[in-house]
Amino acid sequence: MKADSLKINKVFSSGGDVHYVLPHFQREYAWEKENWQMLVKDIFSTYDVYDDKKPPEHFMGALVVINDGTRNGTVPVFRLVDGQQRLTTISLFLHALGRLVQESDAKLYKRIQRVLVNEDEPGLLYFKLLPTKKYGDQDSYLAILQNQPVPPNVDSKIPLAYAYFQKELHTRYQQGKFDPNQLFIVAMNCLQVVFIDLNQNERPYEIFESLNYKGKTLTQADLVRNYIAMKLPEKHQTSVFETLWSPIEAMLQERRTVGRSRLGELTAFLRHYLAYHVGVLCNEEHVYSRFRDRGETLDTDAFVEEIAILKRFAGYYNRLLRPEHESDKEIRQQLHRLNVLEVSTAYPFLLFAYEALEKKEISREDFLEGLTLLENYLVRRVLVRESTNYLNKMFPILARDVDTKQFGTTLRQALLTKNYPSDVRIRQAAETAKLYSSSGRPRLTLILETINRHLSTGSGAYTQLDGAATIEHIMPQKPSDEWKQTLGENLMQDYELLHTLGNLTLVTQEWNSNLSNAAYADKKAKLRVHGLLLNKNYFQNGPDTWNGDMIRERAAYLAEQIAAIWPSLGDVPEPKGWQERPKSLTILGDTFEVKSWRDVVHQTAECVAQVSDDFAAVTVDVSSYFSLEPFQGKCRQLSNGWWLYVNLSSDTVKRICDTLIDASGIPEEEFELEVW
Repeated sequence: MKADSLKINKVFSSGGDVHYVLPHFQREYAWEKENWQMLVKDIFSTYDVYDDKKPPEHFMGALVVINDGTRNGTVPVFRLVDGQQRLTTISLFLHALGRLVQESDAKLYKRIQRVLVNEDEPGLLYFKLLPTKKYGDQDSYLAILQNQPVPPNVDSKIPLAYAYFQKELHTRYQQGKFDPNQLFIVAMNCLQVVFIDLNQNERPYEIFESLNYKGKTLTQADLVRNYIAMKLPEKHQTSVFETLWSPIEAMLQERRTVGRSRLGELTAFLRHYLAYHVGVLCNEEHVYSRFRDRGETLDTDAFVEEIAILKRFAGYYNRLLRPEHESDKEIRQQLHRLNVLEVSTAYPFLLFAYEALEKKEISREDFLEGLTLLENYLVRRVLVRESTNYLNKMFPILARDVDTKQFGTTLRQALLTKNYPSDVRIRQAAETAKLYSSSGRPRLTLILETINRHLSTGSGAYTQLDGAATIEHIMPQKPSDEWKQTLGENLMQDYELLHTLGNLTLVTQEWNSNLSNAAYADKKAKLRVHGLLLNKNYFQNGPDTWNGDMIRERAAYLAEQIAAIWPSLGDVPEPKGWQERPKSLTILGDTFEVKSWRDVVHQTAECVAQVSDDFAAVTVDVSSYFSLEPFQGKCRQLSNGWWLYVNLSSDTVKRICDTLIDASGIPEEEFELEVW
């Protein structure tokens, strides 16, 4: 290893020929606006104190390269192991400066061009830097340096960086804040890097991992890419990366995220793929480590085959994320419905099912039945407000209980043993569970739309809204004086049912605004002639008043429809859970010992108080249990000064905790209760 401090001028061979290429394991250009801003700030800060007798120095970091010999007889070639982000960025800055003066100072423009290109070399060797092809980086960069339009529909950040530098330089130049020739000198002679030149015998992938993994600057998917390059002999790398790994990255882009986990698509896929194999959903920070552990058990041929299998599974995953890529219409429609239900927890099992379908171990009809059974299971869990934490543990091992020769039958039997909500729990939850929330609106809309369609069964058609669906509260969220007077002394009690199923329906935004907090008589008059049978059928002969009793009655009516649409998969014993004695509570990674339901609600409220800027807003839906003054009954004070009423049943505690967790934005999977 040889390390030198080099000026940017020397990095670009002082105007002579040089060619930097990026190895396969390198990620795409990933710098953001804050990085571009910092570079501009650093360059102009150095410009402002420049003294040609004692030029200031500004250190930009390290470039790690491997000398890869020469091309065309004379051009030195280096593989850029680390430092592509800064080298690409400074290149874009210099070209933006050149374009600024192209018409006014042709001599300076030519000097800048000589820094960025090898003028007499053919093909790609013409460019001193050659970015990766990921997300259109290479095509974008080459177009910019040739003063051509950037190809359409690329996801590369390179055009954004270049546009930023163009705007910054043009603005500052118009304001007379710099001399272009002087700025070029500063960039070339004051900016410096540590240039680390490795010999051919050193393993660049291990150095890359050491430089980046320990600082956690890369995603898990980036590290997996590097490991693949490290694992494969060089003779296999080009074919594996171009025919297998690159298509995977094209399908599953790390910039897009999956579900509530907010993991990049490729990292999420690798996590679910590993769960499919080992039956455990590993911590998101351990995806690379678990992939490496699996890879270490395979020889080269088996590892290449593993990447080929990975590509096939990436195709399944792409269809799970984007059902429009599924060619079968019925499967596509069912996947769309599952996505609304936020089914990402089930992806390890769905990968198993897709592979069984691909191998013809199950039929298309079996696969569709499986999707329908999963919808049944998930809808019922949504209705009873079950946490998703259990699903993260259940779905990776579900395939073990399923026989592909009796796919539908064994899947049905397996789901019945996985905390499957019974009809009794569905009816109870319909009356008490608070289903309305910002995160839960799409799922609730799907359920109500499905009920509406079910009501048209046998008619040969069904009605639907002529605009986007919104959730309407029949008893309004902000009661008028008329509503308060109508509800009288039962106001607080009835408003506990505000967000429950019986008080919710579907209308367009226009209708929602018109209905608002109007009197019930006015709402009923409109809903009884509404186009949706969900509204028309019920309110044509509906009650003349609306209160808690009427909300529970409509909840029972809707529960009947739900039982018909998503019928019970069989007899199931009531699961243990909130009716048992609490043992421990884990919120956002912190575990608390709890000895009673009072401890559960107190600790939940305390954690929410610590993460919420507006506690009053978070508790608005359960405001009757919170006060700035002590209650007359049993209560406890939180660290923020609020008082919490704690003389509550386990069902009420569950409802309060569900509401607080949802309103505060804490992910469901970050809230877990363990019982005796």
